[in-house]
Amino acid sequence: MADYTLRQLEYFVAVAEAGSITRAASAVHLSQSAMSTALTDLEGALGVQLLVRHHAKGITLSPAGRELLVASRQLLASAADLRSVAQGLGGSLAGSLSIGCFEVTAPYLLPELLATAAEKLPKLELQISEVDLADLAEGVADGTFELGIGYDLVDDPRLKRWPLRTLPPYVLVAGDHRLAKRRTVALADLADEPMALLDLPHSRDYFRRVFAEADVTPNVRYRSTTVETCRALVGRGLAYTVLNLQSAVPMALDGHQVAAVPIADDVPALTMVLLNAVAAKPTRRATVVAELCRDLFGSGAPTVP
Repeated sequence: MADYTLRQLEYFVAVAEAGSITRAASAVHLSQSAMSTALTDLEGALGVQLLVRHHAKGITLSPAGRELLVASRQLLASAADLRSVAQGLGGSLAGSLSIGCFEVTAPYLLPELLATAAEKLPKLELQISEVDLADLAEGVADGTFELGIGYDLVDDPRLKRWPLRTLPPYVLVAGDHRLAKRRTVALADLADEPMALLDLPHSRDYFRRVFAEADVTPNVRYRSTTVETCRALVGRGLAYTVLNLQSAVPMALDGHQVAAVPIADDVPALTMVLLNAVAAKPTRRATVVAELCRDLFGSGAPTVP
């Protein structure tokens, strides 16, 4: 059997992600013919068809190609890890690390993670993607992300989970709301008031469980896919909302005051988790950054704002 090269694997991953040999060749500054030749040689070396070519419509992965894409990403990550170990001998960790973060939690977590990594790991480049929970799970499982940070709301046997922090839900009301100064609030006290629902896959199901546990049917008047829109509606006095992560500032983006009030009912909390793939052996870079995440966001760390 002929040998394959890491460069050929890099081209294969590039084509799989671009969905087109032409686009991938342009991205890596290679001619289309040279890219096609490298892929054909790779298929010959491995003895399987990786790509299904569609005339004028790009490519799709064969079943073998889908499996080997995960293995290729892992092998390339290990090769990069070897390079970073060599570069880091006598110095700090080097190279790059891909991290997926749930888009809702990203504004609360990523600035601190990136600032701390820049200080402690200056030669390590963190490549960040903000995605929904489904894409986060798939990206970690297929090797697109070496690490993931999100909520434990997706049951996927391909993922390993490390709990970081438990986040109880709370009610957010306008600063001048009748319940704003309460120490706690029962959800039944808000049953007749309009609610702004953070309407994302998995998240909406979680909030339904919260209200179901309190035996309350919320009056959902507004729906949004962003936390800040929900907070802005609350600040204007149009609705209340239920969230988990708290902002360090009791104010919506437009300057209106809001107030976070703990929920008195016995309702389910969310767990923030660190994710990696069951099939992947963590690189040294991933291990170091995972430990940094535990220090910053774990249960023994200062409260996440």
